Amino acid sequence: MSVAAAGHAMAGRLLEEQQMMVRLCAFDPLLRVSNLAEVLPPFYRTDDRSRCIEGLRKAGLPD
Repeated sequence: MSVAAAGHAMAGRLLEEQQMMVRLCAFDPLLRVSNLAEVLPPFYRTDDRSRCIEGLRKAGLPD
């Protein structure tokens, strides 16, 4: 769900991004970029991981 929320945010799909963030935060109210970054799936390219984190911040996930 976190990668999907980041993708929606980066693509400008605000409604979908907001819906995913509500689901993520309902699942774990203490979710932050700092603790989610440790459990993100492995990415083939380092840039992809950075973009995912950027998208999560853009989606409104606190640091």
